Amino acid sequence: GGTHSRVVLVSGDGRILAETEGPSTNHWLIGSEKCLERIEQMVSEAKSKAGVDPHVPLRSLGLSLSGGDQKDAIGKLTEELRRRFPHLSQSYHITSDAVGAMATATDHGGIVLISGTGSNCKLINPDGSEAGCGGWGHMMGDEGSGEAGGQELRGGSGGGGCLSRLRAPSAAYWIAHQAVKMVFDCMDNLEVPPHDVGYIKQAMFDYFQISDRMGLLTHLYRTFEKSKFAGFCQKLAEGAQAGDLLCCHVFNKAGEVLARHIVAVLPKIDRSLFLGELGLPIVCVGSVWNSWERMRAG
Repeated sequence: GGTHSRVVLVSGDGRILAETEGPSTNHWLIGSEKCLERIEQMVSEAKSKAGVDPHVPLRSLGLSLSGGDQKDAIGKLTEELRRRFPHLSQSYHITSDAVGAMATATDHGGIVLISGTGSNCKLINPDGSEAGCGGWGHMMGDEGSGEAGGQELRGGSGGGGCLSRLRAPSAAYWIAHQAVKMVFDCMDNLEVPPHDVGYIKQAMFDYFQISDRMGLLTHLYRTFEKSKFAGFCQKLAEGAQAGDLLCCHVFNKAGEVLARHIVAVLPKIDRSLFLGELGLPIVCVGSVWNSWERMRAG
């Protein structure tokens, strides 16, 4: 994922032998070289935990990676894994985090809606055809993004591979950016916010350990880290929980734009997906869904 990753080592009969966790494995964010090194390190650690010689290759390594849905990139990653780490695995299968998330829930298809460090929506029909909306990163999208965790929602109610995307304790780039932008625009007298910016302004100063807006420029440019900036969303979630109206407004807006992702892929959906007992399967990935009650109205 964009912030955290997890390796699960599984035996031939389906038993979980070991698990390890590590940092981001999004090759668009950290580069292919570092991505592969982190994969090798986590897999080798999982082998050691299971009492397996790290130099004995796995039968197969499934990689469910954020940024893992471009054929050229997948080919290059696989080639480099074989060349640099011949002991890692005998075979590889690389796919996106959205496809990996769907595989954990159903083999009949549905919609995956990711709201983590970034956001992405993927429709997978029963015949394997796909359609997507979003997933272009923070420069071109990430609307409604948060971070980590995972639960399945069907019909609007809560409810494979060795390496899968772990969305644990981080938060949302888009939500954090929306909130910070409202503070800046208010202080510049450019836009009138729908509610008082007091809580978010002070939370922003505290989180980034700055005394004024100029201090934030370092975090925005010179030392920018997407996951660090996205982490501010946790403070916004706390504000929403405490009843701050502007925090609630931002989460409401996040719910709206995430719902629009689903609407965007509906024209290409197989109608049979609506016929299940609980309706259309929607797998929601990302800890922003822990704030579902704040997004529901949007």
